[in-house]
Amino acid sequence: MSVVAIAHRGEPVAHRENTLPAFAAAAALGADMVEIDLRRTRDGAIVVLHDQTLERLWGLEASVGDVDLAEVLALGDGDVRIPTLTDVLAAVPLPMMVDFTRREVVAGGLQAVGTAGALDRCVFVTGNVAALQQLRAASAEARMGLTWLDGPEPPLALLRELGAEYWNPWFGLLTPEGVAAVHEDGRRVSTWTVDTPEDMTSVLEAGADAVVSNRIGALVAHLGR
Repeated sequence: MSVVAIAHRGEPVAHRENTLPAFAAAAALGADMVEIDLRRTRDGAIVVLHDQTLERLWGLEASVGDVDLAEVLALGDGDVRIPTLTDVLAAVPLPMMVDFTRREVVAGGLQAVGTAGALDRCVFVTGNVAALQQLRAASAEARMGLTWLDGPEPPLALLRELGAEYWNPWFGLLTPEGVAAVHEDGRRVSTWTVDTPEDMTSVLEAGADAVVSNRIGALVAHLGR
């Protein structure tokens, strides 16, 4: 099976990250999958945004959890806006790595994915074990990956308990031995965020099945496509 090239927040170099133009650009550059991030507004909407605060990209000194969806949708200009998860699922046909940090997005995120009929093309990933347990309790079919920063040893028992498809370590923790152990357990390895040719070569030589990059065009070219 060929390595999956995953576009981190779409194409975030030439476009505003986690926007529909960024996802369209990633698809045009040959991405196999896009990585998106989920947050929840005060009135319970699930939007695609990495930061909990709106200041860095959108100029509003507020937590997304302290504003309603209407206020979030008013930010930006034209099609460079914060989309809802439902918007992204409708507009982007590619598979998605659905990243999140807080348990508060689990119910709404799962509902949106299910309503869109997209459960088979979405992989939910987080390092929040309680959130993954909540997700698994809500859906036996949900695909998931465990994001990992706690060393090069894969937590096989935890991956089995969660029914996780992917172990998702930071690329600096990836070793051929760790990858082999995960493969022997019948699971796959994704790794992030891999932006230089040297690091791309390193994770591919280690045996990664999926690679997340801010520079999706360079990754696709590095894979010889």
